[in-house]
Amino acid sequence: MLLVLRLVLVPLLIAAVTLASRRWGHRVGAFVTALPAVAGPTLLFYAIQQDALFAADAARGSLLGLVGVAAFCLAYARASIRFHWAVCLLLGWLSFAIVTLAMYRVHVGPIVAFVIAVAALFGTRTLLPAQTPVISASTTPRWDLPLRMLSAAAIVFTLTSAAERLGSSVSGILTPFPVATAILAGFTHAQRGSSACVEFLRTYTPGLCGFAVFCVMLALTLPHLSIAASFCVALATQLVLQTALFRRI
Repeated sequence: MLLVLRLVLVPLLIAAVTLASRRWGHRVGAFVTALPAVAGPTLLFYAIQQDALFAADAARGSLLGLVGVAAFCLAYARASIRFHWAVCLLLGWLSFAIVTLAMYRVHVGPIVAFVIAVAALFGTRTLLPAQTPVISASTTPRWDLPLRMLSAAAIVFTLTSAAERLGSSVSGILTPFPVATAILAGFTHAQRGSSACVEFLRTYTPGLCGFAVFCVMLALTLPHLSIAASFCVALATQLVLQTALFRRI
């Protein structure tokens, strides 16, 4: 069930972000990406199938997983100045794996995990390469969007299949794997160059703070509220704070 959910939701998220970015720019695309379109239903599935405490702990783990995503963004952006997008993906995924393995040894509460995640995301933004002129977007081929969605589905299927065969520990490590981030950064880099990729990541990384707000609210409220109330509070809080953040940046 969870595999089917991800195979449907991740490609749809990629399509929504791609179309939003083309129509309104990377700022709106990053706003859409930060919405819990994939993680939200996944955590809801955990809460229903397991229990609220299990989902609350998974939300806390997702906060620490954002540190690995931040490492991916920084490594990819730095590497994109010199290397081909395929090499950048490998370096980004390697950075994610190293940092995520380290973070899984960290045992802290949701508030501290939230502070760590936000510090990592804003720290990554300050360490991104300096902005340079961006190449104007050319007409994209018709196969671009279907290829992005197919690539996302292929990565999700591969990771989920590997996790199921290799055990729960690997499954936990692969859960926050930056699928959407990799697709969006890779395609932007390949089509418009390093500058456009860095520009996207400069807006995307602080935008993930909205997702961090969603996770910390779930981790704090699920043990005390009903599942429906907890998810409503978390989503409403994210939307308010994320809108304020994007207006500021």
